[in-house]
Amino acid sequence: MRRSKRFPALVVVLAMALVGAACGDDDDGGGGAQDTTAPAATSAPGGTGGGATTTAPAPDDVDPDGVLRTYSDLASQGGHLFDGTKVGIASMTAPHALVLGTLFRVNVDGSWEPELAESAEIVDPNTVRVVLREGVQFSDGTPYDAEAFKFNVERNRDAKHVNLSTELQEIENVTVENPTTATIHLKTPIAGAVYDRLPYVDFMFNSPTAIRAGQDVSTQPVGAGPFLLTARETGRIYRYEKNPNYWNADNIRLAGVEIIHAEPGQGPINAIQAGDVDVSGSAFSYEQSKAIAGSGWEIETSVTDNIMLWGQWCKSRPPFEDVRVRQAINYAIDRDAINQAVYDGNGEPMWGFFASESPLHDESLDGFYAYDPEKAKQLLAEAGQTDLTFDSFFTPGASQRAVEIIQAQLAEIGVTLNPKPLLSSQDFFPDATGAPINIFQLERTGIQKVARTLVPGSVGNICNWNDPELNELVNQIKALDPESSDAVSLWADLQRNTLEKAASLFVNFGVRAWAYNPDRVGDPNFLLNFQGRPEYDFYRMYIKA
Repeated sequence: MRRSKRFPALVVVLAMALVGAACGDDDDGGGGAQDTTAPAATSAPGGTGGGATTTAPAPDDVDPDGVLRTYSDLASQGGHLFDGTKVGIASMTAPHALVLGTLFRVNVDGSWEPELAESAEIVDPNTVRVVLREGVQFSDGTPYDAEAFKFNVERNRDAKHVNLSTELQEIENVTVENPTTATIHLKTPIAGAVYDRLPYVDFMFNSPTAIRAGQDVSTQPVGAGPFLLTARETGRIYRYEKNPNYWNADNIRLAGVEIIHAEPGQGPINAIQAGDVDVSGSAFSYEQSKAIAGSGWEIETSVTDNIMLWGQWCKSRPPFEDVRVRQAINYAIDRDAINQAVYDGNGEPMWGFFASESPLHDESLDGFYAYDPEKAKQLLAEAGQTDLTFDSFFTPGASQRAVEIIQAQLAEIGVTLNPKPLLSSQDFFPDATGAPINIFQLERTGIQKVARTLVPGSVGNICNWNDPELNELVNQIKALDPESSDAVSLWADLQRNTLEKAASLFVNFGVRAWAYNPDRVGDPNFLLNFQGRPEYDFYRMYIKA
């Protein structure tokens, strides 16, 4: 199991006494959980509870006044508001983490490190307990303790913002066990799903004192992260300076961070080529990494199942209401050819939801829809669709190239695909009003890959697909430690279910990329956000003198 790899510096006690539970009626669905045996706890090196996470001693070339320069889209979604009750928490990433801080950090290899929390545990399917780091304060001096944790979690839950994580809506309450220990009680057995969200944006907090005083923390945040927001010019620039009251300030080697606005697409490339930034942002793509080749930047890439190049289709209306048609289209595409054209062969065929190196990958599903145009034509004939024509949405970049290739491949079996640019998400999500399929890159991690796309209650579930068998598998996985042996077994069943029913057009796992200027950036580490995108590790990076 991945437990020893994922928590090298974190005590995680998983006292799982999971018993069957009746299905619920919530948006995400309640669900039963199978019995499981508690895995052994993993001890943190050098102490219990994870201890203090520190950075290696500063090398001689650190510029003590160094400011890390990067970019983000500072114009959309209100220009990165810092309050989850005012804007969807799903949009909160590195610009927010700089000042608000996170409970845990997630490294590029998937391992967790303690940050504002020391440990977490799944007590039972309806309960998650979090132990916070002792002595941490918000930048206004308010204790970052269990009372502050309770205040923020319940405040976000009560906001019922349309973009808040649906898991938050399943929180019954939070109880304070002692100043550093808070317990989350859930209405439905989804402890595993909540547990897996702890390192991310759902649990970024502002000072209760500032909120109660009426301060607009959406634009003037008061967090417990390593930096303070000192200037916020929407659509232009955000400036941060080091927080002297941050619990681990002595080991932060940046004097500040500067984020400039960059329009999606060409904007980041222009900023990099102009020398205006030092490191890539979370929206940096494989296509952009190729565009800056030869710039002198160091570029790293890796295949990742957090990027799924696939087609979501409406399974309740023609032509895809017939499973044979969906299966035929899956057989008709040559994934190796698409991989070569889109990812230079660096991607991987998508047989389920996890790439080959993941412990959740099921080898028995490899080649499930291996390229077989004759099988595709046979299925279409059986379905009475020998002259099939349909529209497909695409977006610029990888999606467009994939659609063009798929269009040519389908033509070989007598199917006509008409590409259409997706100009507004409402043209497809959630009712597929403009075309019955959208072929694009989706970035998600863990159970969100399925819960946000194939289970009722999410705008990403096209035409409200409702498969009771799949819903129950999702509910059971949500109750479990995401890496337990029971979760592995359930994931195998879930992936087979979705492949057999051709719930999506499974194409390729994509390639993520991150980059930096080696002449300026020292200790170039990266962290993963909730979508599995690499973001600059401002806890470790420094600017060279």
